[in-house]
Amino acid sequence: MITNRDLECMGLATGCVCPAGTDTAGVRGAWLWERRPARPETVVALRRLVRRWTVTTVVDEEIGESIVLVVDEAVSNVVEHAYRGPVGDVSVFAAPRPCGNGVVVVVEDQGVWSPPGADPGFRGRGLDLVRELSDHHAVLGSDLGTTVRMCWRALVTS
Repeated sequence: MITNRDLECMGLATGCVCPAGTDTAGVRGAWLWERRPARPETVVALRRLVRRWTVTTVVDEEIGESIVLVVDEAVSNVVEHAYRGPVGDVSVFAAPRPCGNGVVVVVEDQGVWSPPGADPGFRGRGLDLVRELSDHHAVLGSDLGTTVRMCWRALVTS
């Protein structure tokens, strides 16, 4: 399970860091953490879970829809590209930031990182959406898998 310490580390990697000296004891809102097989039907299931989470957690509907869209894209990328051979898992974590200033969303896999091609053609716009729709983001690919970390400065419900 991802802890507040992990969230602080994620913040450092994304530029979405809480101000120094912030009291994180009053973190508001619910957390979402789901791990499922990276199969096509998982994209729809996770989209629904994330949408429900944004409706109950994120005050701004437009930001909520942006979160749903980029998570859908990131999960689709895992399903299509991460695993060669046996199907692995995709994990989605979403929560208010520890300092209470916005939300953090993480999509990760343990597959093989494949950097995007120079010309994505008519597809391959998922990372562009992540860049455009999140306030801060980082895509970390290695032999251990890929992690997409995103933050939004969104009001969350108490």
